[in-house]
Amino acid sequence: MSDNNVFKARELGQSIWLDSISRDMLRSGELQRLVENGVSGVTSNPTIFEKAIADSDTYDEALVGYARDGAAVETVFERLAIDDIRDAADVLRPAYDEASGKDGFVSIEVSPRLAYNTEGTIEEARRLWAAIDRPNVMIKVPGTPEGVPAIKQLISEGINVNVTLLFSINAYRAAANAYIEGVRAYMSSGKGSPDRIASVASFFVSRVDTSVDNALGEGHELSGKAGIANARVAYGEFQQLFDVTLGSGNFHPLATTGAQVQRPLWASTSVKNPEYPDTMYVDELMGPQTVNTVPGATLDALIDHGTIENRLGPGLADAKAVMDGIAAAGVSIDQVTDDLLSAGVKAFSDSYDSLLSRISEKLGKLTPAGGDD
Repeated sequence: MSDNNVFKARELGQSIWLDSISRDMLRSGELQRLVENGVSGVTSNPTIFEKAIADSDTYDEALVGYARDGAAVETVFERLAIDDIRDAADVLRPAYDEASGKDGFVSIEVSPRLAYNTEGTIEEARRLWAAIDRPNVMIKVPGTPEGVPAIKQLISEGINVNVTLLFSINAYRAAANAYIEGVRAYMSSGKGSPDRIASVASFFVSRVDTSVDNALGEGHELSGKAGIANARVAYGEFQQLFDVTLGSGNFHPLATTGAQVQRPLWASTSVKNPEYPDTMYVDELMGPQTVNTVPGATLDALIDHGTIENRLGPGLADAKAVMDGIAAAGVSIDQVTDDLLSAGVKAFSDSYDSLLSRISEKLGKLTPAGGDD
């Protein structure tokens, strides 16, 4: 299978990660098979864990064990998630070693309740990093204004960060600069080479189309174009910040020390509008030094009929024209992306609350204290 589209994407410079995790996937060997077929990373979030726990009885025995000491439900979930993330990291470790620490990561998110709490985010990220104790883990930190200083601090301590919930170019730029400043602080502290510090900036795509399409109205000529154009403009920013061949910019001196670039990661790349091609956000955002994290159905579509060619760099001029056209149509992309960030934080918080509720409900049924045994 070394000639499948996942491997071809890697040859072009893009890593394909899976936006899903479950204990069933780990126990059955499904994740191992996906890694053997080229998948080189895993991302998770509260919504993914909610589905995994609520929709099966796989976790029931473990939940009872995690709760035996009377731990709070938040702690029960954290213990469960840490076990799954650690096991996934072990499956991905060969990919990490083969890539010399530049790929093969699994991501876990700090509590979405901390999205606007800098110190709380730093403390929880440190705890998760220490508890999982694997070099190929990334801690997901939201790209809120409060998340930015947390990104810099964690990177300065050598903790890998996946910056999540990025929608706007300004937020992307802030996240990228926080990474660069964090690497610089790490170097200044005399801790050694930064070559094993890794980060991705997760730029969300399809949700932008959903919002902009609604604002433009049905049948507009720019419908379905905003998400890809917005991401391509972000990629242009990435090139300006991290392209060391330019010999300038904040990152250039760090690159000489072995520091990694912070790769853009395309998230929310399943197609929400059934009228759009199912590989649209994969095909159109294929390009070097990037990651695309996809759910299972999108991965299957990519393998079956995806198109593997660089469409990021060549599409930058057209992308800027699209964004100008959207503004001319009276749609404020800044307002759209601000609203999406708020909605994204709320959605993950709601999923987290729902997840904790489902765990409490299950524990009530599974333990004698619940009165059902």
